[in-house]
Amino acid sequence: MSRIDLKKDSIVYYQNERYKIIKTMSLSEVMLENCTTNIIIIANTKQLSSKLSENLSNDHIDNYSDKEWEEAKKRYEIIKDVVFTKRSRNEVEEIGKQNNLSAVTIYNWINIYEQTSQISSLVPKTSQRGKRGSRLDEKTEAIIKTILDEMYLSKQRYGFRKIYTKIAMECKKISITVPHENTVRNRIEVIDPKEAMKKRYGHKAANEKYSNYEGEFPEGNYPMDVVQIDHTPLDIIVVDKSYRQPIGRPYLTLALDTYSRMIAGIYISLQAPGYFNVSQCLLNIFTPKDMYLQEQQIQGDWNIYGIPRVIHVDNGADLVSSDMQRVCDEYGITLLKRPVARPQFGAHVERILGTINKEVHNLAGTTFSDIVQKGVYNSQKEATFTLEELIKWLTHFIVNIYHKRYHSGIEMTPEAKYLQGIIGDDETPGVGILPPILDDTESIKISLLPTHFRTIQKDGITLDGITYYSDVLRHWIGRTDNKGNKIQHKIKRDPLNIQKLYFYDPELKEYFEVPYRKMYAPVMTLWDLYAVKRYLKDNKISNYSEDELFEAYEVLERLEQDATITHKKQKLRKSKPPRHSQLNNNKVLDSKNPSVNNLNSLFEEIETYEISRINKGNGYED
Repeated sequence: MSRIDLKKDSIVYYQNERYKIIKTMSLSEVMLENCTTNIIIIANTKQLSSKLSENLSNDHIDNYSDKEWEEAKKRYEIIKDVVFTKRSRNEVEEIGKQNNLSAVTIYNWINIYEQTSQISSLVPKTSQRGKRGSRLDEKTEAIIKTILDEMYLSKQRYGFRKIYTKIAMECKKISITVPHENTVRNRIEVIDPKEAMKKRYGHKAANEKYSNYEGEFPEGNYPMDVVQIDHTPLDIIVVDKSYRQPIGRPYLTLALDTYSRMIAGIYISLQAPGYFNVSQCLLNIFTPKDMYLQEQQIQGDWNIYGIPRVIHVDNGADLVSSDMQRVCDEYGITLLKRPVARPQFGAHVERILGTINKEVHNLAGTTFSDIVQKGVYNSQKEATFTLEELIKWLTHFIVNIYHKRYHSGIEMTPEAKYLQGIIGDDETPGVGILPPILDDTESIKISLLPTHFRTIQKDGITLDGITYYSDVLRHWIGRTDNKGNKIQHKIKRDPLNIQKLYFYDPELKEYFEVPYRKMYAPVMTLWDLYAVKRYLKDNKISNYSEDELFEAYEVLERLEQDATITHKKQKLRKSKPPRHSQLNNNKVLDSKNPSVNNLNSLFEEIETYEISRINKGNGYED
């Protein structure tokens, strides 16, 4: 996974040749100069690469341990103030002196980071390091961390001498080497200062020193400087695709560029807000929207995409994972959480969510925002839109209405403000560069999927009662760690298609697709699987096999198809006026004629099915 900076003089590859960026031409094009022939061309940003095609590799950020990643972040914190700037030898030497490092080491780290702009480039090259590495064993490190958590990160605010004495005593108890005082001080220095302030002095003190405590969250200074993400239930009931029955209210997760008020990404589903919603919205921010617009059959341009500098999310432990944090670390994204009980910090995105819900109130099936507005309106009875139709409607609204409508907060349209921020005009110079973009969004997609850990058995990997197998797993069957425990392997799975999972091979440092062990098994979403298990439970079927699980899914599919056909026949019969075989002269039957009423008996034997249904891919059950 690589980041492509689109600023002037950056080196990129176009059609496998090396070019230098001369200038930004539009929201999707840059002027390039061939580094060999000096020929100047204009190219679309989607056709650029960070490396030659033969050098592109499946380099995942999951390749690094937590310890290696923390060390890379520590190195970045040391050099962050002098990268991409004019710096003197004295400044570099001073940084080295403050961190007990040589100036040569600092220069090496600066050069490495400036070539890639990625945290992973600062991961220690352990394979080249020989016996150098940490001088402390794992037990000593564990004792230091435990004591610092208990005593340093405490409102009691113990002094250093007491903390060090406690660490020394604990080490002596188990007969291991006592660490030097400077080692403990170094561990304290790398603790996040805001986190330390919060634990030692409280939330208020930490916010006052490190946060924008009063007023609204600051607006971005340029496009994709600050992006806010928030959620809302949309004020509308949607119906299923098969027989248009109401199934519930969908949730919208939306990302807003605070500088231009352009919507940078969305995700809509019937699943309540959680990590998957945020990760899919994040993926929508990173990737070009062309394919998405084609899928929705929407004409128009949605040019905002790339890597934001800051992403601001709602405060919730279930909304952000360590995988998401690592993705943000890798590409220099600052991930901020909204402070508890500080609603003004999400004011920008909340206003657009309110605007969208006001527009939704004009649609059939709206729930309105309160009972007074709703009156006697029956939302479920009037519901018309399927989830897919609502997504298409919202996409059209964003691209062709909201982005082109005058916004009083910025005194122009969001689209014009975004263009002004990039290209500039007579009054505003603009930054002159497009936001940095990603070279390989497929790797990012895998990284953002929910993570599971499972052992490898002789028949493969079993997850939620379904077994997956591929020859790539053969090498790991029955393997154990140094303590004799079976190795728990990292796997990822897309809830929207559980037909395969992604297995991370720790030796090859690459993800491999692993399909169902039983190739005939149906394609399902995770929520389809939940519906099947509920069906089995309702029918008091337990200890079911994998085959029975798949068979139950096929039963539900047939019941749904039969119910759909029956429903359509009923609608067809109700929509056509009855005709009598003894009519003469093509006269239309009078509805009051008793002979006509006798036709009702023809339909008395029709049976309909009432089954528990689930909206595929959206996690809502009724």
